[in-house]
Amino acid sequence: MLLSSCVKQVKDAFDETTEALTCANRVQEFEDTNEANPDRSCTAIIADLDDLERTCRDYLSESTRQSFADLRTACSSN
Repeated sequence: MLLSSCVKQVKDAFDETTEALTCANRVQEFEDTNEANPDRSCTAIIADLDDLERTCRDYLSESTRQSFADLRTACSSN
């Protein structure tokens, strides 16, 4: 029983690390896409932000959340 519990904890930690890395990669891809396409529509940016915030909410740093909020504000101002 103890070994089974330990294996589950290791698997859960691995899964969480994998999810965090996946989210970090997705945020980087989002940033790269925006830098490569400065004329990208606000509709596309907001759709990506919504998706990232929904699927990666637990892994976004405070600075990333603030950057996302700033992007939303910039889109709302246009």
